[in-house]
Formats: sequence, C-alpha cells, structure tokens
Amino acid sequence: MGLAALAGGLAFVGAAEAVELVTDGSFENTQGSSLPIVKIGGKANPGVGGGWSIFSTYAYSANYTMPLTNGAGANIGGNAYLRPYPAGLYGIANSSDTVTQTVSLTATTTLTPATIDSGAGNYVMSAWFCTYLSSDYSTLTLTFLDSSMNAVGTPVPLGGSNFVAALPTGNNGRYDNANFWGLDVRNGTIPASARNAQILIHSTLLAGSGIDGYVDLVSLDVTDSSLTTPVVATADPADNAGGVGPVVNITVGLQDRSTAVDTNSIRLWLDNLPVTPTIQKVDTNTTVQYAAGLLPALSAHTYSIAFSDTGTPVATKTNTYHFTVANYLGLPPSLASPLGSENANQPGFRVRVYEVDSLTDPAASTIDLPDSSEFSEGVLAGLAGPNVANLSGALSNNVFSVPTVVHWAKSGDPSPNFPNPDLFPGIPGAFGEDLDFVHEVLTYVRFPTSGLYQMGVNNNDDLRLSVETSGTTTLKMVAPTNMAIPCVAIATNITQLLFGGALPLTPLTASVAYATPSGNPDDACFISTNALLAGKIALLDRGSTNCGGANPNAYIAHQAQLAGAVAVLEITPGDTGFPFRLGDNDPTVTIPVLVIGESFGGSVLKSLLTNGVVVTATIQGDPAARIVEWNGPKTFGSTDSIASFGVTQPGLYPMRLVAGHSTGAANLEWFSILPDGTRILINDTTNPKALLAFQSVKNTPRPVLNPPTLTNGQLTLSWTGAGTLEEATSINGTWSTSANQTNPQTVPTTGPMKFYRIHAQ
Repeated sequence: MGLAALAGGLAFVGAAEAVELVTDGSFENTQGSSLPIVKIGGKANPGVGGGWSIFSTYAYSANYTMPLTNGAGANIGGNAYLRPYPAGLYGIANSSDTVTQTVSLTATTTLTPATIDSGAGNYVMSAWFCTYLSSDYSTLTLTFLDSSMNAVGTPVPLGGSNFVAALPTGNNGRYDNANFWGLDVRNGTIPASARNAQILIHSTLLAGSGIDGYVDLVSLDVTDSSLTTPVVATADPADNAGGVGPVVNITVGLQDRSTAVDTNSIRLWLDNLPVTPTIQKVDTNTTVQYAAGLLPALSAHTYSIAFSDTGTPVATKTNTYHFTVANYLGLPPSLASPLGSENANQPGFRVRVYEVDSLTDPAASTIDLPDSSEFSEGVLAGLAGPNVANLSGALSNNVFSVPTVVHWAKSGDPSPNFPNPDLFPGIPGAFGEDLDFVHEVLTYVRFPTSGLYQMGVNNNDDLRLSVETSGTTTLKMVAPTNMAIPCVAIATNITQLLFGGALPLTPLTASVAYATPSGNPDDACFISTNALLAGKIALLDRGSTNCGGANPNAYIAHQAQLAGAVAVLEITPGDTGFPFRLGDNDPTVTIPVLVIGESFGGSVLKSLLTNGVVVTATIQGDPAARIVEWNGPKTFGSTDSIASFGVTQPGLYPMRLVAGHSTGAANLEWFSILPDGTRILINDTTNPKALLAFQSVKNTPRPVLNPPTLTNGQLTLSWTGAGTLEEATSINGTWSTSANQTNPQTVPTTGPMKFYRIHAQ
C-alpha cells in the first residue's frame, strides 16, 4: 500500500525499532558548485554502504516549491533537495538523472540471513516528492538483491508521474501555485534470500530544459521481529550520517521487548569520553539525550551507548555510531570584541555609497555596471568614474550614519520580506538618477551567546557579506607604478560562471605578458606553445575569434594555461564600455581569468607593455570569511541569499555588506532568521529577538587565560583581563560558569577530567 501525506509530519517514517540504512537521505553531504544554491554530492562508484552515486541538489531558499516544514516553520528537509542537473552546468562535471545507493540488510542490523529467510525481516521505504510548476517527476524503485547482487522479489516503486501530478499547490511568496511536497511510503516483508537492497531514483523530463523532479528525505528502515531483548529503536545522528548539525543533539531511543531496559545501566560516550545524558522512560520506551553543542565543521565523531536489560541472565548491548559534522562557516573568534565594548550611543551602520554615470558611447558593449563583487570593489575605490551620488546627508568621508536598519528600496519598488522600506542612502543621486550604484555597509553585530545563527540578504544584484572592516582590490599593477584596475572575475567558484580557477586568497604576483600585441584576437588561438608566457599573467585580446567554437573566450584562456600562464586578463579591443561577464563553459580552465576594460586601466596596461616596459601585477581574492554572497546577476529578480554560521565566542564581530545595483528594480534587506523561519531585520530595536548592530566598539583588551602552574601537587589557574571562568567535562562542552571565580585559584588534580576557558565579559 502507498500512503501520500502533505508536509507537516515527521521527516522520516518507519517502525519504532527500525534501523535506518540510507546514508545522507536528506542529500546534505555536498560541496558547492558555481551557483550558490546548487550543490554536488555522491561518489562515482560508492559500492555497498558507500552512500549515493553522483547527485546534485537545489536549495529550498530559492522558493521553487512550498517549504517542507514540521508545521512550526522549521525546515525538516534540511537546506536542499535532490534536483538532477546535466554535466557541464554550473561546473558539474558528472551528474546524472539516475541516482543509486546500495545498502546491506545485515551489516549494521540484527538481521541475519536466517532471520530474513524465516520472514522476520520487515521494511519501510519512504521518500518525499515534489516538482516545479511543470510536470517533471521522479520515481524511486527499491530492489532487493541476493548475495550475488541478483534481484529477488518484486521491485517496489514510489513517487512517479501520477503521484506528483496529484500534489496540491499554495502560495509560497514567489508563486501562487507552488507545489506542496508529498510523502510516499511502502512497507512489507523482506523477501527470502535478500541480503542487500538498491534504491534507484530516476528523474524524467517532460517540459522545459532542466529536470524538475525533486526528491528529499529518502529512508529505508528495517526491523527484526524475532528479537526478545530491548533494542535501539532510533539513533540520531544515524550511523555514518554526513552533514550533521553543526549544533548536535544526540538522541537514542530504546524500546523494551520481552525484557525491559534497566535505566540505571545506561552509559553514553562521545568520542570515547563518558558524558552525562538525560534519561526519560515512558511506558516501554526510553529516551536518552545529550546536547553535544556546536561541533567543528567537517569534524568526525563517534558516540556509543551501552545498556542492560532486566532479564535473567542479564543481557548487555553496546551500539556505536559514527557521524560527520556539516561544513559550515565559523566566525573567527580572534575578530570578536567582548560583550560590553559596543558604543551604545552609536547604534546601527556606517554606510558609504558610490554612484557612477551610465556610459554614453552607443558602440560600448556594456554601459551599466556589471553584476560582479570584484567590480563593485573597484567602484567603491573610485576606479569606475566620479561619484555622482547625493552626499548632502553624509558625514565626513562621505559616510552616512544609519542608526536604524538596512531596509531600503528605490522609490516605488517593492521590499520582499518587510513592508515600508526607506530610500537608499544617497540615491537618487545628485542628478536624479537611481542606477549604477554600490553601497558599503559597515557595522559590528552583537552575538550575545555562542551557537548557530542564520542570516540573509535580499537584493536584486551582486552582494557580499563578510566578516571584515575593509575590502580587497582584485587586480593591481605594482611596477613600474602602483595602479588598481577594476575587473570582472571569471571563476568556476563564482555564481553562474563555468570556467576559470578560483581567485587566490594570498596575492599572486607575476609579470604581465601581452600575448596578442597585434590587437587581433585570433592570434590567441595558437599560443599554447608560447614559452614566453610561462609563469606570467597573460593579457589576451578577445572578440569574434575563429577558435573555440561556442566557447572562444574559454578556449584562448586554456591556450594560455597550456603555455604555462598563471592567470589571464581578457580585454576587448576598441570597446569603451565597462568590462563584462563571459558565459563560456570549460571546466578545464583552472587558472584565474579576469576581464578588464580599455577605458578602465586596460589601455594604460597595453601601452606600457607595447613600449617594452616590464609590468608586474598582483591578483588576489577577498580572504575574509564570507557569510553570504551572490557574485553575479539574478535573472529572476530579487531573492534571498541565506547562510548559517557558528559563533563559538560571543561578542561583537565586524561585518561588511557590499551590494551593487545596475539597472531596473532595486532593494536591500539585511536580516537574521530564527529557528522557526521568522525573519528579523538586523538592529530592529523594536524586536527583543533582533541582533543589534553598532557603528563602533571600544578598544577593550580581550581576557587571556594564563598557562596553568603546578606546584607541590597544586594546580593554579589565573587570567589577565576581565572575564568569566567557564568549565566543561569535554572539550566540546557543554560549558558552564565555574562556581569559583577567584583569580588566581587552585583546582584539584584528581577526579573527573575538566576543561577550562575564560569568557570575555
């Protein structure tokens, strides 16, 4: 029997005593692509128990479906769902419309060949399905396999075209007919001689150019009905789970069978260290919980639970589980100013605005600002023309003081998440124009406690929110003269760009070689053997070349790479417009590629090189920790860019938001997101749950825990500066305030292990 249900129930389904066999059923164990809302995961040949084959995902935050929630606003589907993309798109080298995972029925369960063959093995297969506005769909097929990997029994199908076509619709804030998610479930007896099981998801395209057959929360639970002693009914995180947390709460459910769990016998270990859980027993079910707290990104952990029953003789079991924490950003504690250092008389933000005139040459390829974070930095540095913003309300250094919130829009334009926006500071400009501008927002955001936080920025064009106080100019000439050149970076780790290596976070310094001094772009087609380019930054003229087919810009960059160039600068001869993005596709280009304009430093560089002057340049990406970024155009208009991050050290962190705007509608919102999905503008002083922001902090030294001393068997702790001594029984917490705050103090050297730290006041 199949069961369809709307979002609103539990994430995974199955019998109480079930063992989950699927690894990463929520498709969260991924790496980034060139589009921030698309991720890539899986292995080419995962084998039995190795997880998924190659897959790609899409983010719930893009709002192509109704959210998959538990009814309280929390997303039970995680951050993303399965969405097949073809190879070559967004830098995906090997994706597929068919995804598989093969699991053993006996390796991690109490099931044996004998219990399966006797009919004591049961299964519950479940998955959630959805689609975009079209009728694309996915079908999941469960196939049981014998020890030789031959199919046994009848394949079990879930989802499919009819299931997806019956999904109801609702308004998700972007579409008034977005599809809800539906849960499909099958259960039954594992067929005799089955030893493994294969889960195969195949997605079918019926309309459009991309397959919008969505799948999430795939679960295969198995149970052993022959057991008589208590069992582990649930374990969270599941064994071999990836992408967990980063705030981890270990929960183990035990279930009585013919004999009961002796709750006094329960022991729990995290990473081989004993921890003290909370234990609650209701009827025949015992719940064991331990709050492990915020764990480091990508860290691997184990936890073990041991328990005995009330039978005679006593039966004791120990179960061990492994998991890996999700990859997430942690704010650098070294950048935190202590709580209390905020200047309360300077709330809000310091805002700098720079607007340039649109170019007027009708022959120019690009007359408005490109959607590029690197070029926005050049605009702020004054490299794209004089500032024509209205600075009449600015303070010194053309900085506006904004004591309220970042909630701005052009006159008459909508604000997606919050009503009644203010106008952008300095816009309309001095001549009444409201296009081609960049805002830099500087502040210190107060994080009162450690933990996991979520922030978002909504705007129409490029943005970058970082933990820093100043920006980075990407391209500079350092000899024979110092001159910055505004540029558009082309790299596979930048939104919607499909060739070019990542920008180096430490400066890449090299001489510049002009590989096409004739000015003819076709000369770049045959430079792969040019030995003079080895170790150099190659300057290439680009245009309507006769090489490379549909990807001529990537082709000539690859030619320079083959010649040994360490980076490429591409320029369009005679074009007086702004530099622009290149849409070529070639993942074999792995060196940085930058586009520059002749009217914005390019002609100066050409002149020096053609006159025999040795030019040395540096290329550098922004090394600051980035919270959210959209480094490219938003072809579908205003949308949220959202990310989670960890704060291990409470305090005030410097943050810098740079948002560019070219043409059309414009808005900018900066907000935090509560666990229930509620959005709150940063520094909304009318909301007690808002994160507060301050324009400056006081220069307060951070407290330092001094090295402990051991004298005559006495251990002495001391610290310098104002702080609170905290202690924990494991390095991962949970941390609590020490009862003794005397500085210095002696602590015992016997008894349970303890860890100490000093917390800034």
